[in-house]
This record gives sequence, structure tokens and C-alpha cells, in this order.
Amino acid sequence: MIRAFAPAIVWLIAVIFLSTTGGVSMPSFDLLQTDKLAHAAAYCLLSWLTLWGFARWQSRVKISHGVFTVLVATSVGALLEDLQFRYFPHRHFEYDDMIANAVGALVGWVVFARLFSHRHLAAWLEQWS
Repeated sequence: MIRAFAPAIVWLIAVIFLSTTGGVSMPSFDLLQTDKLAHAAAYCLLSWLTLWGFARWQSRVKISHGVFTVLVATSVGALLEDLQFRYFPHRHFEYDDMIANAVGALVGWVVFARLFSHRHLAAWLEQWS
């Protein structure tokens, strides 16, 4: 089971590291704020990798897996925002970041569900076996 979720666990560690280190600078870009896009992309990938772990572990992904993944990813994002506020002086608590995290996690689930119908998922899993 751990092997199936290894990519998601590695990415979660990277997200935690990036969320707690000070001085992570992003290039300025005002269209949709690069910071919010980075948050959404990070949690989109986290969600996608977690769902891929469920697929490898159980050979299918249920709706409950998607709901669980989005809720846990969103909760992790909120917890990290709180930890930044409490323990890291150069980091800030931002509701916008939490929203970007939740949207990213949801997009990751939607993209995964669209790319991998039951038939496609079975073919992909067969390749990875």
C-alpha cells in the first residue's frame, strides 16, 4: 500500500517543505497571481498523485476516494496556513491561499476522473504492473 502512495507522499513532503521555508520568492505576475496558481498547481498534483495511489492500491477509484482526497488536501492546506501564521515569522496566513489549495485539489480530482474512465484506468494499471 505504501508503495502505491509513494509519489503522493514525496510530493506532500515537498509541499510541506515549501510551505514552511521562508523566503520562497515567486516572480511577479498580476494576471492571476503566480502565488495562487502555484498553490493550485501544487494541490492539484497532490490530489492527482493520491488518486493514482488509490488506483494502484485498489485497482479502481471510487467517488469516496475523490471526496476523501479533496477534503484531506484542503485540510492539509489550511493546517499549513495556520502553522505559517503561528511559527514562521516571514510567512503569512492567507485565506486566498486556502481557496487556491482547495480549488487545486478539486481540479486534480476532476482531471483524474476525466482522464481515467474505468476502462482507461484498467489499461494503465496493467501497464504499471
